[in-house]
Amino acid sequence: MLVAAFPLVASGYHLALGISYLYFTVLATAWALFSGPTRYISLATVAFFGIGAYTVAVVGEVLPWGLVLVVAALVGVVVALIVGLSTLRLSGIYFVIFTFGLAELIRQLVTWYEVNVHGSVGRYIFVEISRNAIYWQLLVLVLLVFAGGWLINRSRLGLALRVIGEDETVARHAGIDTTLAKLTLFAVSAAFMTVTGAIMAPRWTYIDPTIAFNPMLSFQVVIMALLGGAGSLFGPLLGVVPLVILFDVLSAYFPNYFSILLGLVFILIVYGLPQGVVGLVQKHWPRALKLQAGTVPVAARAAQPRSLLSVDRLRKTFGGLVAVDDLSFRVEPGEIVGLIGPNGSGKTTVLNMISGALAPNAGHVRFKGRDISGASPFKIARLGVARTFQLVRVLPTMSVAENVLASLSHRAHPLWGADAERAAQALLERVGLGDKAAMFADQLTYIDQKRLELARALALEPDLLLLDEWLAGLNPTELGEGIALIRSLQDSGLTVILVEHVMDAIRSLCGRCIVMNAGRKIADGPPDVVLSDREVVSAYLGEADA
Repeated sequence: MLVAAFPLVASGYHLALGISYLYFTVLATAWALFSGPTRYISLATVAFFGIGAYTVAVVGEVLPWGLVLVVAALVGVVVALIVGLSTLRLSGIYFVIFTFGLAELIRQLVTWYEVNVHGSVGRYIFVEISRNAIYWQLLVLVLLVFAGGWLINRSRLGLALRVIGEDETVARHAGIDTTLAKLTLFAVSAAFMTVTGAIMAPRWTYIDPTIAFNPMLSFQVVIMALLGGAGSLFGPLLGVVPLVILFDVLSAYFPNYFSILLGLVFILIVYGLPQGVVGLVQKHWPRALKLQAGTVPVAARAAQPRSLLSVDRLRKTFGGLVAVDDLSFRVEPGEIVGLIGPNGSGKTTVLNMISGALAPNAGHVRFKGRDISGASPFKIARLGVARTFQLVRVLPTMSVAENVLASLSHRAHPLWGADAERAAQALLERVGLGDKAAMFADQLTYIDQKRLELARALALEPDLLLLDEWLAGLNPTELGEGIALIRSLQDSGLTVILVEHVMDAIRSLCGRCIVMNAGRKIADGPPDVVLSDREVVSAYLGEADA
């Protein structure tokens, strides 16, 4: 109530300062909605802000004010969708550079249009909105952006974005449509930014591209969000509080050096407080997490009248290197098939093509009679193909339970809420991690991280499980436990393809072995027969091991 009543008791500089706090709060929070969890650092804030301001200049005289704001939001969403479809495949520094270039491109296009078509550099804004009304509208927008963020953070979309930020490859193989998730929140974030620009536009009587598309705005917003903690809903607010005053002082007293000082502040935050204020607090006081006890829901596995997996004349090249050449094999329901061969023989490449990480240059992969060659990993995961990775991949700063929830919430028949928590606890107990649900994944030992990766794969309710050297690096005790765990999966009706160098495991678990060498299949049959084949011994095992 006190915040809402502020315009009634404040005026002049103090009211202007209050407006600055509110619009920076909206911009920084909207920026963090997308960039916080995904870690895609966007410098396009000013592009959307300027689009909102120019929307008012163009349609403000002919439409009611409420409809002007709706139009501004829609324009922002459309631009975000168009831009996002082509840019959200980029990541890291490439995404940063593109978004910075996008803002400059839009500024240049608007300038060209104004000069060559409209006939002047800028436009007058004839919409009359009092500063009190601007303040209250921004306050409503602050409440909306916080409410939207609160709902997103507690939704499957929010979890998906956090997984994307941790490891986008894992996200895709956990059944998450990463493109749709990123595009959705990028558009939501853009809508808030565009409406903010529209609300702020009536403060100016005249607007031109240098005012509406000032690139310093994007950098200010990023710095504010990072200081407070972009990974938290209220983190950006903690950055806005001190920095609005600081930036105001710097721009007033050191206008010629403002951009340099802004850069220094950014460097100090990145190196001195990389996780922000909220991240620092969470590091020392991590949140507790308690899952409800439950049992693993066992889905009925439909009888398969044909081969579960059919690989036909598969070929994959990398430049001039042939990684897989004319490979064909079948896997029947309930089998554990070993896929073995020397390093570099193409085993992991085969798993990558089955799981969708790579598209074959030729040939077909059929799963349950359906051609999945070149399909997206998330689609293949939802069809019932799960995998682990040659180098263990967990979501390090997420809890053990959340690692499993990532798959549970995005499989073909997703679980959420209490049902998902019970299923996650049951899966963790199944792999021996029942008492470690609240730990962060990077706190686990190597073997426990492998168990967690397996639990995350099992959460998809797969018909086919691809294990890429899952038993590698284990001591004899752990190896025995791992073999027993894999055998229990077969007992539940799961089909497994096992890429492995541990011959004891191959002999113990596999009813069939496929041997590869230099990208080609050189043997296929029972382990005892295959492992005594002279060509296999020569290519892989060596005479001594034979």
